[in-house]
Amino acid sequence: MTHAYYADAWKKTNRRQRVWYTEHLMPALLAAKEKRVRDIDTLIAMTQELIDIYNEPAAKSKPVSPRVVEQSDDLNLMKPIEPEVLNLLYGSTEKGAAERYLKARYKKAPEDKFYFRVATNFDYGWQQKQGRVARDVNRGRCAILRDTFYRKNNLAPDPIHYSQPAGGEISICSEYSCHFN
Repeated sequence: MTHAYYADAWKKTNRRQRVWYTEHLMPALLAAKEKRVRDIDTLIAMTQELIDIYNEPAAKSKPVSPRVVEQSDDLNLMKPIEPEVLNLLYGSTEKGAAERYLKARYKKAPEDKFYFRVATNFDYGWQQKQGRVARDVNRGRCAILRDTFYRKNNLAPDPIHYSQPAGGEISICSEYSCHFN
């Protein structure tokens, strides 16, 4: 939907409200004044102010000048690539040179590779270095498994609740017979 549609809808709404106030509300208030209702004069004054506000002509909108774009002689979007990284791509005759080049390029942050955000998906990674918190890479997700799942020492005895119940008879039953101790 365009701006013109919304502006036209707003004008129609204001016109409808103005007509309703002048045709319905004001006569009802004047009829109530004839019946000598209390504090009706203030309501009539407020309604008249509202009708006057609706009848005021709207201010003409000022056209907005388009944004001025400065042309530059240098049309490069990317910053220059280091010679040693370029040498990975162009100076190698071995298989996998493109993969090594791309891995070297991915190690750099987007703001180190480009002058400004070229696409909207750059918003995520742009200046991400400032928000990084120093962390120990050796204690990632594997630390949770190591600390909770694996034992820290040799086999320990079974917990006390795994032992035989105290008191009562212990029975060993199979599908053919039952033996009590």
